[in-house]
Amino acid sequence: MAKTRLDLSLPELLKGSQINLAVTGLSRAGKTVFITSLVHNVLSALHQPHRMPLLKAVADGRLVAARVSDDNPRYGARFPYEQNIVQMAANPANWPPRTADVSEITIEIRFIPTGILGFLLGRLGKGVATLKLTIIDYPGEWLLDLPLLTQSYTDWSRSMLQLCRRGIRATTGRDFLEYLAEHPHNEVANQDHARKAHELYRDYLRISRDRHGLSFLQPGRFIDPGVHAQNAYLEFAPLNIPDDVRRIPDGTLAALMEKRFEAYKSDVVMPFYRNHFRNYSRQLVLVDVLGSLLGGQEVFEDTRRGIEAILGSFRYGQSGIIRQLVGSARVEKVLFAATKADHVPDVQRDHLASLLRNMVALPAIEVSSSNARIEVAALASVISTQDDSRVIEGQRVQVVVGRPVGSDKRASFFVGNVPARPPRPETWGAPFLNIPVFEPPIIDPSPIEGVPHMNLDVALEYLIGDQLR
Repeated sequence: MAKTRLDLSLPELLKGSQINLAVTGLSRAGKTVFITSLVHNVLSALHQPHRMPLLKAVADGRLVAARVSDDNPRYGARFPYEQNIVQMAANPANWPPRTADVSEITIEIRFIPTGILGFLLGRLGKGVATLKLTIIDYPGEWLLDLPLLTQSYTDWSRSMLQLCRRGIRATTGRDFLEYLAEHPHNEVANQDHARKAHELYRDYLRISRDRHGLSFLQPGRFIDPGVHAQNAYLEFAPLNIPDDVRRIPDGTLAALMEKRFEAYKSDVVMPFYRNHFRNYSRQLVLVDVLGSLLGGQEVFEDTRRGIEAILGSFRYGQSGIIRQLVGSARVEKVLFAATKADHVPDVQRDHLASLLRNMVALPAIEVSSSNARIEVAALASVISTQDDSRVIEGQRVQVVVGRPVGSDKRASFFVGNVPARPPRPETWGAPFLNIPVFEPPIIDPSPIEGVPHMNLDVALEYLIGDQLR
């Protein structure tokens, strides 16, 4: 848990303080671009304070300097900010790849503090404080694994196969389901059969994410295994286990899968929470709400299911599994952010935030009643459009103006209306939105001009503004 300024001793004040901000997200939320843009704009804020006007340390003129620290990473590889910003500045832009493991970057922010801290440092002739902000990037799919810790292999298999047989998943998982029909749970354990079932199940999960935009995909390490890629205990999959089966027979394929399922929980999921998650005092979760609307009812409901699973990581009830894993550690603040807000006009952005707030609302009640504070925002890591208005069928409406990918001309788009609340089942017949993919603006890779964005300063002020006072 991060200390407040008043909790620090005088030697700590002089040395500076540190806070960890973890950034994660669901499928296609643009997490890597977000972190790259955030770092670039913090580094550029001294030269171009208009880029971060709602970060109070910048607005008050108290920002003195910001630089990327040379400290060695503690939680994973170093986040490749410099390579990413060069790729984003290319023409055409070359967007960096998604996160596959834990990475981090630390920014040293020097600022003039306020209140008692400013008075003390001023008396000592050192009127500048330092905050080391470590931004940790990790795959959002990993948070989907927390529910596994309270499930048996049998129960998990039944719930996953129930999902796999519905809607989009039934088509995507056809090869996997056909393989299971040929290999019952009580056949003799066979390493090759287990590996093949795992590979087909893993491919089904990846296609569900990459081709269809689904989010609730377990286990998370099957999609992004990180350092665990070569471990045999990842080679499991759900099996058809009849409802009347109470105990899995020894020596069977199901027994082999069950053993690996339990090893996965104890050797992968639990250490992540005990060794990493407990150190993240502030959390940002990015959600592609617009993409879920464009994907249709099934994708939207799957996104809601993913959000609810992620929120389980911020519940600290006395009997909760998360409390057992992290002990007295707490995530103090959580921000859920709807990305790509520049793709809709200004009047629709409040709806975008409201829709995400409604998607989060019910589970968030339990979160806020514990120790984690939760908030919701709409943002854009890179602004690719401009707002305008046009007369369509005799009525003036707001539009966005941008250059679609592959086009050499900018054009106006009436993208439709974002519902402020989750749509009713009967309203899914017609598409809500018509949004193209836009080319980004020209970006200067030097940390001077910054990157046009929307509400990155709002997000940072909420998450760490108290540490810059």
